[in-house]
Amino acid sequence: MAFKNDMSRLVKKLRRRNRFILVVLSAIGILLVYLISSTHLLQREKTKQLILQKLRAISITASEQIDGDAHEYVVNTFNSKNDVRSSKDDSVYHKLHAQLKRIKRINEIASPIYTMVFNADHNEYEFIVTSSDEPYYRHMFVNYPTELRMNYNIGGVIDEYKTENGTWLSAFAPIKNSKGEVVAILQVDQEFDSFLEEAHSDLIKNILVASVLFVPFMILLFSYMRNVLTKEEQNQLLLEERNEEIEIQNEMIKEANLKLEKANLIIQARNDTLDKQVKKRTKELLEANQDLETFLYRSSHDIQGPIASLKGVVNLAQADITNGIDYYNFIHASVNQLETRVRGINAVFEIKKQELDWVQLSIREVFDEVVADQCKKLDFSDVDLIFGDNALIKSDRTILNVLFSELVKNSIMYRDGENVKIHLTTELVGQKHIRITYKDNGLGIDADQQNTIFDMFKRGNEKSQGSGLGLYAVKLALEKLHGNISLLNARNGVTFQINLPR
Repeated sequence: MAFKNDMSRLVKKLRRRNRFILVVLSAIGILLVYLISSTHLLQREKTKQLILQKLRAISITASEQIDGDAHEYVVNTFNSKNDVRSSKDDSVYHKLHAQLKRIKRINEIASPIYTMVFNADHNEYEFIVTSSDEPYYRHMFVNYPTELRMNYNIGGVIDEYKTENGTWLSAFAPIKNSKGEVVAILQVDQEFDSFLEEAHSDLIKNILVASVLFVPFMILLFSYMRNVLTKEEQNQLLLEERNEEIEIQNEMIKEANLKLEKANLIIQARNDTLDKQVKKRTKELLEANQDLETFLYRSSHDIQGPIASLKGVVNLAQADITNGIDYYNFIHASVNQLETRVRGINAVFEIKKQELDWVQLSIREVFDEVVADQCKKLDFSDVDLIFGDNALIKSDRTILNVLFSELVKNSIMYRDGENVKIHLTTELVGQKHIRITYKDNGLGIDADQQNTIFDMFKRGNEKSQGSGLGLYAVKLALEKLHGNISLLNARNGVTFQINLPR
């Protein structure tokens, strides 16, 4: 059985070895083809650039030799196609033709040199003077390259492009009259097909030569690598057999250690979890006790103030019956103040005890109801509402009502002016969150109070007569809804940014 296993492993290793050798040889072959192709492309590009430079130099030199005024005369004199049928029809044309022919001969250019003008009425280029013996006066240049229009006044080169007559490289330069105006362009061409065919033939030849040399080298390399890897695998097999017994013993030890480590990890995880729970609950209890102590102390203090005022007014009213209406107004103000304190306390307790009922709500609908309710409670009606896009949210209606009520109440009570302006916008953040921006025209928040306005019994400015529980209730409401709030601006009104899950 052990012998069969050893043979099976040996066969698998031989297969892996042969695959590895084939991969190496294939990679070398691909690299060789890549090098040959790269050399071919570089040579082609280098030759093309040399041709373009030559054509560019010829076009510039030739355009400077052409008399722009004479050329302009020919264009203005002969206005129609084939008006010039022979180079001898006009002495000026003949002179320009002889110049182009001489330039072509001196520079050993195979293709004709020619001039062109742009016909704006037909949006086309027309041939004018050519070095060819047969003129093709004002024939249209079909599908001319865009470079001719882009660089008409400065000239340039036209990289490899195809026409019905083959593949070409070209260069052109402007012809100017005595006023320095561009009146035409001179173009020089060279056919590129012959070079491409020659380069393609050289590429095939190089690949064939490389293949002839590559095959024997690959055979020798394959044989050498196979022998080396065979010896290495034999040595590896012997080493594996010697280590096999040691590995079996090590595995047994590892299994025992793993069981012990798993047991330790389970115990440690349970201890960590228990420790975290104890610390969390202790912290929550301490915070709750601290909040409760602060809440009871401040609530008692805030309520005692209006009660003491009421007692004093009652005593004064008993002694001075004639001023009863003034005492009544003072009592009414004290009662309203006491009611505000009680509402703040109720809002906090309502948030803490509320069981959440997640339903689909319209933010605008809930906010409209809150504004109407607060206007009624505070006996105020001059509120200007500006809404952005409405949005739907899945939330608890009661908690959302408390959240908006405290913000609207502050906007009414601490407005800057006769009326209240509230601008509410909503924005979707991804698929699961919504951002609400709340802005009003309130008195603002003192700079030294901005970092603590969401704490219990903290007031926004020195003119505030509230309980200091409004924004604390807002924070509690958002924590209950798994959201948060931040102060964006506290000057010229107040701007809050609220983030809520959808």
